[in-house]
This record gives sequence, structure tokens and C-alpha cells, in this order.
Amino acid sequence: ISPVIFLEPGLVSAFSSPINGIYDLGRYPEGVDATAEELAAAFSAATFASQARPDIMSWKYNKLLMNLPNGVEALCGPDARFGALGKRLRAEGVAVLDAAGIAVTPSEEEHERRKALSYRPPARFESRPGGSTWQSLQRGTGEAETDHLNGEIVLLGRLHGVPTPANALVQTMTRDAARAGEVPGAHTEEELLALLDG
Repeated sequence: ISPVIFLEPGLVSAFSSPINGIYDLGRYPEGVDATAEELAAAFSAATFASQARPDIMSWKYNKLLMNLPNGVEALCGPDARFGALGKRLRAEGVAVLDAAGIAVTPSEEEHERRKALSYRPPARFESRPGGSTWQSLQRGTGEAETDHLNGEIVLLGRLHGVPTPANALVQTMTRDAARAGEVPGAHTEEELLALLDG
């Protein structure tokens, strides 16, 4: 977790201080070794909160669920990530991970971990304009991370027989928007819901 904005080369604005992010880590698929401990110590000495965790994948899947609305935010604006479509994305994600037997760190535990971050917008921003996918569209990169976020839920849904229409729609629309050079907020949540339910 690193609440930052990167919109122009050479300038990254951090939105929390004195801790600039949370970089917990561990071995895949589980466990901790000396390298993980050393990396956590290095991050902790460099303005980041970091712990070596034996169950790191359950934390990563929690982060995946949190990031599923990123595409909605990019397509429809920051307020939309907390709307009905964002809730449907998460519900599909929870159902898929449950069907796949994948452990996920409870949201309450993750929220407690986030207390390490004290949000303070940099002087040049009144608030954080948008997350990582929003920033990709704003910078015009031509790419979007939704293939790796929503796409993971779509893939696991196919493998385990769980429908994921909302995640499939957001994955495709965000990727197409990035390739077409659309600016963030070019769509409305109502438009996406109509496509989904039509």
C-alpha cells in the first residue's frame, strides 16, 4: 500500500507522513526467511512500515479485493469506486476466492494495519485525485492493470464455475479505454450498470 501520485516524470507525491507506505512481504507461497527479514528491516528504515509475514499471500488477496474497483474509478471518477458496481466487483471476488479455497486476511485486520499511515495531502493537491489505474489513464500510458486485477478474478471464476460478469466488463472496458487514450471519468457508473444488466 503506497498512497502516492505519479503524473509527470521525476515527480512522485506521497499522501502519508511520516510513513509513506506499507510494504509487508514474505516467501511464496508461505513462510519467512532471512532475506524477507532483511528486506522488511530495510523498508522500515526508509519511511515505510514493513513486516515479514508467513501468510503474505492472504494479505495480497485482501489487497486484490481492495483493488477491484480501480477500473471503475478510472472509467467513472473517484466517487464511483464506492458505488453499487464496486460492491458487485468485490462480491464476485469474494465468491471466487471462496470457491477456490484461497485464504484472505479479514478486512478488519487490514484496516488495523493501515493505521500506520497518517494521510496528509501534499500542498499541490487538496486530495488524492485517483489511484493507480486512474493515474495510468491520466498519463495516457495505453495500458491498464485491470487484466491483472479483475482479470485474475475472471480467470479463477472460469476455473471454479463462478460467474464474474462485473469484473469481466470492468477489465475489458478499462483496457479498451487505456488503448483508446480516454481520459479518466469518460463514463458513468449508470452506463456501466446498464451494460451489465441490459
